[in-house]
Amino acid sequence: MEHKRLKIFRSYWLECLTYMPIKVFIGLWSIVLSVYIYTLVLSRPIPLLYLIVGIVTGLVVWVFFEYVMHRFLFHLRLRSRLGQSFLFIMHGNHHVSPRDRYRNLMPAVVSVPLTIGLYYLYCTIMGPLFGRPFFLGFLCGYVLYDGWHYATHQYCFSNRILKSVQRHHLQHHYYDPDRNYGVTCPWMDRIFGTICKITRKR
Repeated sequence: MEHKRLKIFRSYWLECLTYMPIKVFIGLWSIVLSVYIYTLVLSRPIPLLYLIVGIVTGLVVWVFFEYVMHRFLFHLRLRSRLGQSFLFIMHGNHHVSPRDRYRNLMPAVVSVPLTIGLYYLYCTIMGPLFGRPFFLGFLCGYVLYDGWHYATHQYCFSNRILKSVQRHHLQHHYYDPDRNYGVTCPWMDRIFGTICKITRKR
């Protein structure tokens, strides 16, 4: 079922920049990850221990980053009109039209510059030997997160575990937007006390 698309900008070109079709997402990040892994493992070898520890650490950090970003940035309360407009463009529109398949993924105009910036930040802070494998784990975490986020809004799952994780995020949209911030890791909400408690009527 096709859902009505929310119009954010009057300009056709600006409006297009807010879209990210799933085929473009898969193509873009498949290329980025393939090239990055090639340069990391083959062109500029890194010791196996650094590689494994860096990737695992990057994935773990992503889990916390995902939760903190969603809770404290995407749902930030701002009073100024400019601030509210910024947050609406960044995330609020998704709550108005959560099943818009072109806006379930982070648009490239945001994700690509952010990816480049974080890469240089991590390599500067940690050094390239650890920072580069760390960034690979972090980037894989992001791609899995965004892909799963798309799936939660566009597909129905029969698998019990997947269905439970999907339900967790949909409750954030349809029951309480101030709960259930973890998209890929629902247990983060249990740790930080932001789990959605639905009272069923008898």
